[in-house]
Amino acid sequence: MPSLFSVRESRFVRGLVFIGITTLFWGVLPIFLKAALKEFSPETIAWFRFTFAFAVLFVVLVLTGTRSLTLLRIPPGLALVGGVCLSGNYLAMTMGIHFSGPSNAAILIQLAPVLLVVVGVFVFHESLAPLQVVGMLVAGLGLYLFYSDQRALALNAALYSSASLIIIVAAVVWVAYMACQKKLSPLHGAQHLNFWVYGTAMVTLAPFVPFAEFSNLRPGNLWVLVFLGLNTLIAYGTLAEAVKYIPLSIISVVTALNPLITLSGMLLLEKIQPAWLDPENISLMGYLGALTAIGGVVMVVSRRKPEGGGGPSS
Repeated sequence: MPSLFSVRESRFVRGLVFIGITTLFWGVLPIFLKAALKEFSPETIAWFRFTFAFAVLFVVLVLTGTRSLTLLRIPPGLALVGGVCLSGNYLAMTMGIHFSGPSNAAILIQLAPVLLVVVGVFVFHESLAPLQVVGMLVAGLGLYLFYSDQRALALNAALYSSASLIIIVAAVVWVAYMACQKKLSPLHGAQHLNFWVYGTAMVTLAPFVPFAEFSNLRPGNLWVLVFLGLNTLIAYGTLAEAVKYIPLSIISVVTALNPLITLSGMLLLEKIQPAWLDPENISLMGYLGALTAIGGVVMVVSRRKPEGGGGPSS
C-alpha cells in the first residue's frame, strides 16, 4: 500500500505535468500564430479560435447534460463585457505578432500580469507584498531594455513601436477581462463563463472577418487553424487539471516562464527550418532584458493567487 508521502508526490508530479503542458502550448502559440498569419488575417485567426472553442465546448456541455441554449439566452452583462475584452486581447495580440514577431509579443505581453496586480490593489483592495514591488521594478527595467533593443534593431522603428503599442493594448484589455472573471467566478462555473465569453467574442469578431480567405483553404493551413483552436482548449483544460493537484502560486510561476519557450522555439526554428518563419533579430542586450522581465514577473505573480484561468496570450 503506497505511503502518504508517495501519494502526495504522485499528485504533485501529475500537477507539474499538466501545468507543463499548459505552459508549452502557450509558449508555442505566438510561433503558430505567426505561421498562420502568412495565409490569414488577424481577424480571421482570432474569430476561428473562438468559434472552434465555442463549438467544442457547446458539444461537451450538451453531452454532460448542461442546457447550453439556456445558458446562451441568459448571459450576465459582465460576461458579455469580458467576451468583448478577450476578443480584443486575441485580435490585438495577433496583430502585434503580425507587425513585429512572436518573441516580441511574448515578452511585452508580460506587462499584463503586472497590471493585473495593480488592478487587484486599487480595485479589489488586495495587499501588495514588498517582493511584488521589487518585481514590478525589475520587470519594468527588463521590458525597457528589451523594447529599446528591438526598436534599435527594427527595420522600421515606427512600425515596431506601433506593434508594441498594440501588444500593450492587448495586455490592458486582458486585465479588464480578468477583472470581469474575478467578479463572476464566485457566482458561475468556469466552463459556463468560458461558454459565454467564447460565444460573445465569436459574435463580436464576425463582422470583421474576410470569409473569402476560407474559399481556397489548403489542408496544411486548415491544420494550423485547428491547432490554434485546440491550443486554447488543451491549455485551459490542463490548467484546470493542474489546479486540482498543485498550489496556485506554483502554477503562476511556471506559466510566467512560457516566453522562454517562445524565445527558444524561434532560435531552434532559425537553425533547423529557417524558411518557415523569418528569423528574429535580438541582441545580447535584448535577451538580457527579456530574462530580466520574466524574472520580475515571476517575483510579482509568486505572491498572488490568481482568479480564473489563462494567461494574457492564451
